[in-house]
Amino acid sequence: MVYYLRFLKPPRIQHQKPGSVSITTLVCITTDLGDAFLAEDVDLLVTLALHTTEKVLYQKPIKWTAGKREIPISLGPFSAQLSKQALVLGVAACDPRRPRAPCPDPLLGESGIPLVVSGWSAPFGGSEPLAAEKLIERRFGPSDRIDLRIWEETGNSLARHIWDAAIASVIYIQQIVSGESAVTAPLLQGLLQTQRGTPLNVVELGSGCGIVGIALAQLLPQSSIVLTDLPEVEDIINQNISVSKQTRSSKIDFQTLDWDEKLPDNIRDCPIDLILVSDCTYNADSLPALVSILDKLIQASPAAIILVALKRRHDSEIVFFDLMDSVNLKTLHKGSMQLPSQHDSLDQIEFHCYGRAERRTTP
Repeated sequence: MVYYLRFLKPPRIQHQKPGSVSITTLVCITTDLGDAFLAEDVDLLVTLALHTTEKVLYQKPIKWTAGKREIPISLGPFSAQLSKQALVLGVAACDPRRPRAPCPDPLLGESGIPLVVSGWSAPFGGSEPLAAEKLIERRFGPSDRIDLRIWEETGNSLARHIWDAAIASVIYIQQIVSGESAVTAPLLQGLLQTQRGTPLNVVELGSGCGIVGIALAQLLPQSSIVLTDLPEVEDIINQNISVSKQTRSSKIDFQTLDWDEKLPDNIRDCPIDLILVSDCTYNADSLPALVSILDKLIQASPAAIILVALKRRHDSEIVFFDLMDSVNLKTLHKGSMQLPSQHDSLDQIEFHCYGRAERRTTP
């Protein structure tokens, strides 16, 4: 599984003796669920930079060792003048090819997604508070196709974190849109590679931080994307929408959607082409509601394609497939992708493309 750098205590400026300050924080490296810590040694690079220009001011190598649950970081002392500038702090696993470069994490290409996903703090100092907000920014890219910056919360809310299958979905969709990969998914290729005269209408369920839908809007011109989730994620999604870089003629909106309630009129009455679902099958208790809302969406838009990305975390997730079959939603295509895990092992992410059984399926 992929591991994520998190701020247990956000970076802050600490005043020391007169005329000097230090920067302190507390970080860990954990899974998307926060249920396990990285159990191998990793070299890390801490980078202090200006918020506005991202000019690097100071760097310090540190080491995460197997068995740790957290690691304190202290930089300085620096001149107290430093506190008059807005700063950001980044922590990243070192790239042996560029050991001093605070690079964004790749999402496609030869290096693929790294084992440890780096993180950057919210700004602090200057006109900002001395302590950063409880947020962390993930930076993916930039490449010729994608430059994603996604904010997460540093707290315990699973809904406001990025999950492994969401990262895999971005890679999978990017491969299909680019047409540069060996991925074979005819229905999705026809949908995402075709020049369109009208917008591609997309709804994402359980979008969390919104990384999948936001990435699609950046990759695909003429897309109209509605990110849906419970009210608790509205602030973080809207923050990510506000800093997103959509392609021309694309737009992103957020819509509150409770799977146990009826479809909002604006979703039900708008023909949908693609429904995205990433890492929403882990909670068996919510599966009947998830399948019910998928059924309602397909009833409203019978030609829509559903793309489900999941990482199997326990045996009870098998119920999802039985429930989909019970409402006549059939698998049109299956795919998979491997993400790195510790000790050179790999994790499997599954992709299931669904539609009405009456459609002509593609093997």
